[in-house]
Amino acid sequence: MGAGGPDRRSEGYPNANTQHVTTHQVVSVQVTRAAVLDLGSSSFQLMVCQTGPGQSLKPVLKRQSLLNLGLEVGSRGVISPERARASMRAVKFLRKALNRASPDVVVPLATAALRDAANGPQVVERLEHALGAPIQVLGGEQEARLCFIGQRAGVYIGEDPTLGIDLGGGSFELAVGNCYDIYMATSAPVGATRLKGELGTGEILFREERKEVRERVREAIETMGPGLADYPRVAARTVVSGGTARALARLAVAGCYGHAGAPGWRVNQVELSVRQLAELAGMLSNLDLAHRLALPGMPARRAAVLPLGACILQAIAEELGIDHYVVSEWGLREGAVLEALYGAGLCRWRQDQDLFVAQ
Repeated sequence: MGAGGPDRRSEGYPNANTQHVTTHQVVSVQVTRAAVLDLGSSSFQLMVCQTGPGQSLKPVLKRQSLLNLGLEVGSRGVISPERARASMRAVKFLRKALNRASPDVVVPLATAALRDAANGPQVVERLEHALGAPIQVLGGEQEARLCFIGQRAGVYIGEDPTLGIDLGGGSFELAVGNCYDIYMATSAPVGATRLKGELGTGEILFREERKEVRERVREAIETMGPGLADYPRVAARTVVSGGTARALARLAVAGCYGHAGAPGWRVNQVELSVRQLAELAGMLSNLDLAHRLALPGMPARRAAVLPLGACILQAIAEELGIDHYVVSEWGLREGAVLEALYGAGLCRWRQDQDLFVAQ
């Protein structure tokens, strides 16, 4: 970045195309920093990454604001004026961090809550004004594709078809692909935060509520059936991403070791068996919030909705015949950054090592 470059605070941020991973445009400017602003159903998150010759993507800054927009979309179908104002404050807070980081490429995107709320377009317009740049509201298929791009850069995928699942606050995404291609990508409006709003669940998740979660997942999987039928054995290797998956993996590992581990404890490529997942779902459903917060490895911001998230992942596994999940710490945000850099010709795909590297 040259010292005499444009003032991003007054002119808005350069925005790379996040539509097509096959786009390849060679440019002369070497990008060293890229950022994604993810306006999600549970939280708004900023991630800034560093790239360089021969280096993989390296996150250097992460910030987040917990908003739980999915709760209101689930219970009321709209985002209230109070939550809209809180969202504006969150975007302004994250923009300050963005300004300090001075990224070369910024990818602002929004997912299920802002996509599905009846007043979503109006809220997005206000957020764009606060940010000073356009925000791309991802369609479900786009979101699923970006999640898979992040997953396959984060864990080993290989040449055989692999099932990728990302569970967020407002939806879950499903994709089938390998290290070269993405064959199908789809989404369903079933997420942990959203279901909490729709079902009005309390601290304990009762048996009838768990049955309703299973039914919602079954109905969603039915709509995906025709596409999945072309890949009858794809569930043999299933990668999962998202905050719920990471939290459950940390709980599972903490249960084995009897402690939560050091700060920044990694769970990338941890295998989470469906049997163990079912045990976690049952335990979490029967604990109140205080007892869940006391569990080793429990992330405080996930504790309120983690029983629902665990039940959703358990139901998906049972519906699709998944034996175990491989957890990827990389997902939507990393996929969005990688595709933006790839589309601008600023990184390339190393098929021999299953990763993106900077040019």
